[in-house]
Amino acid sequence: MKQASSPATGESGFRSRQFWQLTVVCGTQFLVALDYSVINVAAPSIRASMDFSSGGGVAWVLSAYPLAFCGFLLLGGRVADLYGRKRVFVWSLAGFLLASLLAGLAWSPASLVAGRALQGVAAAFIAPAGLGLLQAAVPEGPRRERALGVYGSALSAGFVSGMVLGGLLTEFAGWRSVFLMNVPVVLVFGVLARTCLDESRDRHASRHLDVAGVVLATTGMVALVFALTEGEEYGWTSVPILLSAVIAVPAVALFVRVESGRRDALVPISIFRRAAIGPANLVSVLLICSYGGMLFILTLYLQTRLGMGALPTGLTFAVSGVVAIVTGVRAGGLVERFGLYRVLLFGIVVETAGILVMVGLPEGHGLALVLIGTSVNAFGHIIALVTTSIAGTNGAEEGRQATAGALINVSQQLGLAVGVGVVTSVAAHFAAASGGPDAALVGWRWALWCSVAFAAGAAVTTVLLRRRFPGKAT
Repeated sequence: MKQASSPATGESGFRSRQFWQLTVVCGTQFLVALDYSVINVAAPSIRASMDFSSGGGVAWVLSAYPLAFCGFLLLGGRVADLYGRKRVFVWSLAGFLLASLLAGLAWSPASLVAGRALQGVAAAFIAPAGLGLLQAAVPEGPRRERALGVYGSALSAGFVSGMVLGGLLTEFAGWRSVFLMNVPVVLVFGVLARTCLDESRDRHASRHLDVAGVVLATTGMVALVFALTEGEEYGWTSVPILLSAVIAVPAVALFVRVESGRRDALVPISIFRRAAIGPANLVSVLLICSYGGMLFILTLYLQTRLGMGALPTGLTFAVSGVVAIVTGVRAGGLVERFGLYRVLLFGIVVETAGILVMVGLPEGHGLALVLIGTSVNAFGHIIALVTTSIAGTNGAEEGRQATAGALINVSQQLGLAVGVGVVTSVAAHFAAASGGPDAALVGWRWALWCSVAFAAGAAVTTVLLRRRFPGKAT
């Protein structure tokens, strides 16, 4: 496959084609992450406006996007590799625009949930195609590491901005604006994508799609993520959760078996043995387990214990978001100078230290502690996250770049589902065992220790597999 052309000699900054390629890819990833979290604050307004009968109905508006996103990521990555990353990227942007229109103009709860689900499907094609385009445009080495640092910053900025922007838009423009604001933004990115991006795909593979792998992967991922994210809501022994587990476990096992013997596999098992791709995905799951669980618990603490509203809570997390953005831009340079292993381990240690600052949540007046702890945590987390993104995509076969990007995204989504599910159950268990007026606080403290355990697991995994992470960048 021919590499995308480098910027012309003498071009730099705004005049560089590569600059605009990076802007389009990172800008769209910002939007994908923003739409993941922007809906949370708008949920009460949506329930009242759309006449949802219960909070459980609105929960489907919240979960439809991540369920569809996680379920279709592997398919999105492989389709982009086979049929053209730019083509898939542009058409998926069009799909995202139409889905946003459907959600913003929804006339019933069903149409709103459908719009959110279609947004998730479109995002599942945008994310891996965009990361594949970035890899094709920027060759392996220091420049790609810096580009992936900016990419990681865009994801963090999008997720945090969603929590703040959702509150502002809902309060001043109504909940429909949360979806409709995507339309002009996507139009601009669509025009830029057609103009600035270069087509790339796996030119050595047939365009035969592994249908069996697609069905098994999508079924297994959707069922697994549903069970993990909704287990506490429905009850871990309830019929929907048990049924999801019964579907997910065999589907995932069959997927591994089927993929092991296919040349045109959706995800060849051999990809996990290339460079640091396998270890990077494993560490990524553990890191997001820790980070996602921590954010969920702190949100409960700020809102229910300290009495903060949704918007002030979002602004509180925005402080750590700014830290993550600034750090992420520089993280690629750290990898270039010190190598994957050292930078990854450093980031995990700092991330863990940030959670340790907060494990003894006070009964009141804990805002300063949260601001300090989340800022330290964000500094380490974004360094580790960027490093796993670099490790998880470098070394991928030429025709599997979008697939490698999809795997990193899947790891992060699984980590979020597992982390929130586990810490929620831990908090509920210890709160029930404690009893009394401070039972919830006791549960949250134990849940934060659980986040520490996930981060410690990531550190141990990194040390044990350190030979798979180059000690010094070349």
